[in-house]
Amino acid sequence: MAKRILEVFNQYTEQMGDTIFGHWMPRMVVAGVDMCDVLRIRAQKPDWNEWPELWEKLGDEHQRRGDDSLAAGHMMTAGQAYRMAALSYHYGHFMLFDRPQLKERLMRKSMAVLDRGLPYQKFPGKRLYLQCEQWKIPVLFFEHPDSAGRVLLLTGGADANKEEMLSFADVFLERGISVFIMDGPGQGEAAYIAPYRRSIHKKFVDTAVEYMTGLGYDRLAVGGISMGGHFCTRAAAVNHRFMAAFDCGGPYDMRDLGTKMDALFIGDVGHVLGTDDYEELFQLAASELTLDDVISDLTCPLMVIHGTLDRIVDCAQSYEIVEKSNSVEKNHIVIEGGNHVCNNYVYQYRPVIADWVVEKLSAGGKE
Repeated sequence: MAKRILEVFNQYTEQMGDTIFGHWMPRMVVAGVDMCDVLRIRAQKPDWNEWPELWEKLGDEHQRRGDDSLAAGHMMTAGQAYRMAALSYHYGHFMLFDRPQLKERLMRKSMAVLDRGLPYQKFPGKRLYLQCEQWKIPVLFFEHPDSAGRVLLLTGGADANKEEMLSFADVFLERGISVFIMDGPGQGEAAYIAPYRRSIHKKFVDTAVEYMTGLGYDRLAVGGISMGGHFCTRAAAVNHRFMAAFDCGGPYDMRDLGTKMDALFIGDVGHVLGTDDYEELFQLAASELTLDDVISDLTCPLMVIHGTLDRIVDCAQSYEIVEKSNSVEKNHIVIEGGNHVCNNYVYQYRPVIADWVVEKLSAGGKE
């Protein structure tokens, strides 16, 4: 009988709570979870069975706070509360590969409560589904009224989804750039309609570009974090409508899967590729999750940021992305002591990326 990915994943779930807090706590706070909420849950020392229940309870509390605020006419407070509820549900399910039905239920709950809050954000957003052959691509679109044709296609990591990416989107919106957050194949909602394959990803990207240009956007950038950084680097290589691309913490390929890479990430990659077969996972990862076939076609300005203490993607891979690309402008920033996606040094990477994107999309101008 073929070895299942969950057999490997389940070997590590006993200490899952400590592992997640030790590794991803900065990510939670950067995304918008209140630090005190994180510490309160951590203080309960939840085992993996208790994990989703605690986060769902927190989400319910924020959702009730949003409901009460909305009823009282406090729209801004309601919007913030619904956003925090969505994040709570997200972190209740984001690594829940061993309980797929509960994972999907909490994901849908996160989406629903965020939808309630989207109209009350500083830059109101809306949920879109773009028809692409037999698929409907899920998108959150935030339009800046003074974007002057500038838009960013943004993508999160393997266990992320677009609902987690709002705080990063804010950095660009505050600088006058509209943001199109997309779940690529194998991510978020899209994981339930299409596994990640290079050919499907190109169709998703081309459809998104066609939609954005159809709205009148003529200055496009693309970027992402973690696996989303890999996806966005590929996007810039296969579609030359992008004037700039950035990658924070993304891999060149999956050479470290099962060796240097954190063992818990095996569940992520299996989910993205749509397989629970351990051997097939490595075959698909080798053939589908590599930039070898396209990196020389990446010609637009490129920014790659990576941390020296990244235990998911070895920092050495960032050098390979930069060196093998044919970008007309190569920017490589290595943050000493930075973790995966450098979320423990968020102030060192987000403003730098956002200011750079503004410059690239503004014909050399500043915000």
